[in-house]
Amino acid sequence: MLMILSICLISLSLPIGLCEITNSAMSIAGMKELVDLEGFFISEMESYTAALKNKIDMMESLLQEVQSKREISRRNPEEFVAHPLNAFSLIRRLHEDWTQAELLMLNHVGLEHLQAIETGLDEAQPTDDDLDDAIAGIIALQQFYNLQPSDIANGLLMGKQYNTSLTTLNCQALANACMNFNYDKYALNWYKAAVEHYNDDRDGQVYREVFDFRLPDLYINYTSALVTKGFRKAAWKVLQDVADLDATLWLLRKDIYEVGKIDVPDPTFVTSPWFDVTGCLSVWQTSQHLSCHYEQNTSEFLRIAPLKVETLSLKPHIVLYHDVIYESEISKIKNISLPSLKSPLRIIDAVDYNLKLAQIREDPQSPLSLRIKDMTGEDVKEDTDFQIDNYGICGFRNFHTDNIEIQDQTAELGDRLTSILFFMNDVVQGGAFAFPNLNLTIWPQKGSALVWRNLDHRMQPNKDLLHVSCPVVVGSKWTLMKWLHERPQMFSRPCTTGRKFKSHDESMKLKALNK
Repeated sequence: MLMILSICLISLSLPIGLCEITNSAMSIAGMKELVDLEGFFISEMESYTAALKNKIDMMESLLQEVQSKREISRRNPEEFVAHPLNAFSLIRRLHEDWTQAELLMLNHVGLEHLQAIETGLDEAQPTDDDLDDAIAGIIALQQFYNLQPSDIANGLLMGKQYNTSLTTLNCQALANACMNFNYDKYALNWYKAAVEHYNDDRDGQVYREVFDFRLPDLYINYTSALVTKGFRKAAWKVLQDVADLDATLWLLRKDIYEVGKIDVPDPTFVTSPWFDVTGCLSVWQTSQHLSCHYEQNTSEFLRIAPLKVETLSLKPHIVLYHDVIYESEISKIKNISLPSLKSPLRIIDAVDYNLKLAQIREDPQSPLSLRIKDMTGEDVKEDTDFQIDNYGICGFRNFHTDNIEIQDQTAELGDRLTSILFFMNDVVQGGAFAFPNLNLTIWPQKGSALVWRNLDHRMQPNKDLLHVSCPVVVGSKWTLMKWLHERPQMFSRPCTTGRKFKSHDESMKLKALNK
């Protein structure tokens, strides 16, 4: 590893960290290195182009010189060589100068820049899995937010226009992947977007000569997908204006016409009802009976520095604390965790998609740990681990609860009693946290912490606490997760014996009245 790093940093001057990029689509923080990688490639290509241009300039100067001589000699070759100076010059040029000209033409310039790019690609180029992860992120964006490929391709995301867009090659890659993933309707719309974004004057020469792109192949894939789904009339209409581009397209249109046109609407214009069942768009009405207050009863310290609390749900108990993790703590956590962020395994029916996480330990007596104790009123000595998450391209955590399967619980800790989720930054767009069974959506607010109890007063899991961390649309999302387990809280939070369970807010009010 040290040898590879040495090659990258010394021999090729690669930016630090590029040799260690893995699973790049799974972390926005990690993807910043890819920007540096492309910048390095551009710099090397510029140097390579300059070397080629210098060679061309030299060859053009030589060509201009010999062409001037040729202009004189071709008029009357015999008369030209009859002069001894011309004859001598001709023989010397053919004997010496053209040998040097041949060597100049054979000289391959800029090889060091080609080698630098080749090594950079070998060491840090995104893999097939990385591309699949990125494609899966875009598909998740469509599924969770009902976004149309044409809007995504034009940079219009959830009603907000961005100064970026996708190329025909991007759209074609998404269409091909959707066909492989059996997302046929998505594929048809992505093929349509690919066709609409193609501009031959702008793209034609580079696409054909550099990227081996053939426009007829795009139309063949698009119309073949339409025909496969039974949309022959739509396929015939697509080919009607482009059949003259290639004989294959002409024959394909002819075959579709002869088989017969099925009168089915163009599927790319068919829209079906869609409902946000995840809560990621926050279309639910918020309860009008909740409250905000200052928490000052769980410790003596809070009497002089109370915490701002927003009650989101009484049953089950869910609250949002504001301004409970500070900028210095956030910076420290990010700096510590960034080198150790790892990707979860790619498995079927996984919960985590396009995110990286890291585990860190925190001193139970640290200000952050003591603050968690003040927030929850629970013991933090046995639960020293925190989990840091950084989300990647449209990263999300699918529907789940925080409970641990019985067979995975330890005798010392038991199940997870309380979850504390810190939001370490604001997210530009998307990335909400939702409890669909409770019609509750929370948007990331830097410095805030979401707290909920996973077990009821009988220490049984509450299925209403099923939740989802919605895909990030634009921006980077950092969260810090802390779980407090049930058994260390045996004496700090004893089980309630009665059937009627008082909420945390009600308990605090009763304590205040008794005082």
